[in-house]
Amino acid sequence: MDSPHSIFFRPHVDHFDLPCERLPKEFDGLVVLHLSDLHVTHWTRRLDLWRDELARLKPDVVVITGDLGHRSWLWKVSFASLVKLLEPLAAPLGTFFILGNHDSVKLGPAIAETRDAAGRPRRLLKNETIFIHKNGNGFAVGDEPGVGGAARLALIGVHQHRRIDTDIPSALRNVTPQDFKLMLLHYPDLIHPATAAGADICLAGHTHGGQICWPDGSPLFRHDTLPAAMTTGVHRVHGTWMIVNRGIGAAGVKMRLFCPPQAIQLTLRCAATPAG
Repeated sequence: MDSPHSIFFRPHVDHFDLPCERLPKEFDGLVVLHLSDLHVTHWTRRLDLWRDELARLKPDVVVITGDLGHRSWLWKVSFASLVKLLEPLAAPLGTFFILGNHDSVKLGPAIAETRDAAGRPRRLLKNETIFIHKNGNGFAVGDEPGVGGAARLALIGVHQHRRIDTDIPSALRNVTPQDFKLMLLHYPDLIHPATAAGADICLAGHTHGGQICWPDGSPLFRHDTLPAAMTTGVHRVHGTWMIVNRGIGAAGVKMRLFCPPQAIQLTLRCAATPAG
């Protein structure tokens, strides 16, 4: 029989095909696993369930939009549990993450010293960009924007351990207008400067989808300045896709109500974006 804890935190993975007009044809079918708001400290049955679920997924790249840990002073406990949780993920292009407001500043660099099961580093992005290039029959990842007219995807990590850490111009310092821009945010209400900067896709977390919701899914709490309807889900904002992840953990009250935890697996498609 399920415990109340496992009922509230049963793993749920949403799969979306995302049509993107500006996506270079070379990146059609690229699979991005988006995790957020893990809020991990001590190992629990919840994390057993999620670890098993993550082991079933085969993304090309993994991104995490902050709040990997929960209690900053327990960052060493969080670190050990996070390494165990992420162990089954060995995405060919690697794992990239930003910090959130619950994270210790020591946690990010510690995770960045680890490698996944295939020996690939996990990369902390602090107002910086990683470029994914087409390379023969596959892809390559690097810090440099590349040469010539080769298509590339700019994976932009906006540092948001605190809101005042946000520096989108610095994050874009090597990015060109032609690059397809996938931007990692922690706070969803940074969508407006992100759209002004030309982001094609923004992935965010922080809200937990409200965490405690009415039966229709509308949140009691928003945790940011966007409308309640934008605390979770897929949205279009001034031509930019914005995807807000409910996350897999909880903060404050250690429960979820009418707001299941979530991981998101996106398949990028080179296709016309629907109107509206």
